[in-house]
Amino acid sequence: MISKGCEQCAKGGKMVLFVYGYCDQRDCFYCPLGENRKNVTDVYANERRVDEDSDVIEEAHRMDALGTSITGGEPQEALDRTCRYLSLLKDEFGEDHHTHLYTGITGGHENMRRLSEAGLDEIRFHPPYELWGDMH
Repeated sequence: MISKGCEQCAKGGKMVLFVYGYCDQRDCFYCPLGENRKNVTDVYANERRVDEDSDVIEEAHRMDALGTSITGGEPQEALDRTCRYLSLLKDEFGEDHHTHLYTGITGGHENMRRLSEAGLDEIRFHPPYELWGDMH
């Protein structure tokens, strides 16, 4: 069984919301960020640069998004921004708009509480490479 987020992505139904290009936690060898996204504070909804919140909503409507995938750099390093966008999307599209977030850090209890309260449905942790052998 795969997650709801994976099912929606496979159907092309997820908007990708790039919230923050910095990642001070580590330098992952698999990081897919190109030079135009690494170490920037710009926000992108799919490939559209976001200048105001309405740009995010408009892009989601334009593609009939079933949900949103939140990514970065490290979205938890811009937690206020990340939570604001989660709330914005849930307010506009309702609880059925599935959201998931990619992160390379645990973030702690307080971050998890805030993300959950903002409407995050699913989280994907990318552990450091050196821990991969210990995972089951």
